[in-house]
Order: sequence, then C-alpha cells, then structure tokens
Amino acid sequence: MNQPYQAPNADVAVTSNETYQPKFLSLSGRIGRMRYFVYATGLTFLFYGVIGIAAAILIPGLASGGEAAAGVGAMILGLIAIVGMIAVMVFAWGFMVRRLNDINASGWLSLLMLLPLVNFVLALILIFKKGTEGGNNYGAAPADNSGAVKALFAVLLVLMIGYFAVVMPMSIAAYNDYLQQAQSAQFEYPDY
Repeated sequence: MNQPYQAPNADVAVTSNETYQPKFLSLSGRIGRMRYFVYATGLTFLFYGVIGIAAAILIPGLASGGEAAAGVGAMILGLIAIVGMIAVMVFAWGFMVRRLNDINASGWLSLLMLLPLVNFVLALILIFKKGTEGGNNYGAAPADNSGAVKALFAVLLVLMIGYFAVVMPMSIAAYNDYLQQAQSAQFEYPDY
C-alpha cells in the first residue's frame, strides 16, 4: 500500500569506516581522548603564556607612576587579555562538545560542567571513556593520532606528573613551614 504521507525508509546513520582529520581550532566534529587532553592542555598553556607576557608588560607600566601612555597601554593590554580569555573559554567548551560527540552524547551535556561534583565526574568521563568505533550520530570517526599529537601527549603528561610529584609537595612543605613560623612569631609577640 502506497501512502504519500509516510516517512521515507532510509538508513541515515553513519556506519562506514570513514575518518576525518580533526583541526585544533574547529568547533565541529569529534575528537578522541588523547587529542582532547592535548588540545585542552595546549590551550591552557597558551592562555597562561599570553597572560604572563601581558603581565610582564603591564606591571612595569603600572609601577612607573601611572603616566597617561602607560595607562592607555594597560587598558589595551587588559582588553586583549579579556578577549583572549573569552576565546579560550569558547574553544575549551568546543573541545568538550566535540569530545562528548565522540562518545555519541549530546553537546548539551557540557552544561553539567556548571554543577559542582558533577563536573568532576564528567571530566573523568571525557578523559577516560573510549569514543564510539566508526561513525556515530555526530559524524565520522576522527583519524588516528599523528606522531605530533602522541609526542605532545607524552610531554604534557610528564610535565603534569612532574608538577604533582615535585612542585606540589615542595609547595605544601613550604606552606607548612610558613605556618609554623607564623605560629611561633605569634607566641613571641602576644597581643594584649
């Protein structure tokens, strides 16, 4: 029986073995776990580098006595920093949506990052859950990671482990030493 108002029967799900090469600053498509880690960490380092350079230029200008030229320069650099921060937030959110699409989940789930504790669980899922094999509802699978992505992943992982294994314990020990000195100084000079 031929019904003119019946929906056509077509297989629209992507089930082929097609792949595509993800781009760093793209806001569409899918990215895997390793690319997500490299892209997000690289973007974070880029942001802190720009902020560090802006601060290195801005602080001497402010310390010079607040001359008019330094004030205008500080305002321009501050505006650049704010625009840069907004751009970083947009691309970081885009990376998160692309990663969610890789596990065949809606990008709207990225709004869960606004909820305390839930954001921690979502971050763990984004880092550790394997993406769907082949195509899914959000497009073709990303191509295999290149040698550059793998090398950056290894370098960033070593830097992160080094930070948590070396810098944090040193910082905690220095802070505990500071607290002990502050407590002993308080006992030497009691307030009456």
